[in-house]
Amino acid sequence: MKVIQKLLISLALALIVAGAAAAQDRDRHDRDRNNNDRREQVAETWRIRHSGRNYDLDRSQADILRQAVNAGYQRGYEAGREGRTNRRNRNYRSLSAYRDGTYGYNSGVDRNLYQYYFQQGFQRGWQDGYSSRMRFGREENGTVNALGNIVESILGLRRY
Repeated sequence: MKVIQKLLISLALALIVAGAAAAQDRDRHDRDRNNNDRREQVAETWRIRHSGRNYDLDRSQADILRQAVNAGYQRGYEAGREGRTNRRNRNYRSLSAYRDGTYGYNSGVDRNLYQYYFQQGFQRGWQDGYSSRMRFGREENGTVNALGNIVESILGLRRY
């Protein structure tokens, strides 16, 4: 009986030690993953140049500006298509959606930057909608979006 008790105690101690080692490995893995995530976020710093000034952006700010171009493209496409159908609004600059340029605005970026990039997308969307050709975007499942390379060329984002 004493032999069985000693074996059970030894087995219990071994399980405790193994569990503690596994917990330490998980903690180390989680710390390493969190450190890598922080390094990636720091590494994803972007710079754009607008109106003679450099703007440094983090990943979320760069994404907001990408969304601004795409939102502008979508609104411009709708306006251009409507203008063609109704044979009016040949000048997108006269449209309030273009002039305002803040549809979907998120305060995570400078309002003037958002407006500028929204208007750039709007202009290209309007051209595609009015001409009924998809030069700057594509239609997928009933939704139009600016092409990724067009968005990136408009923004001129550079990693640094």
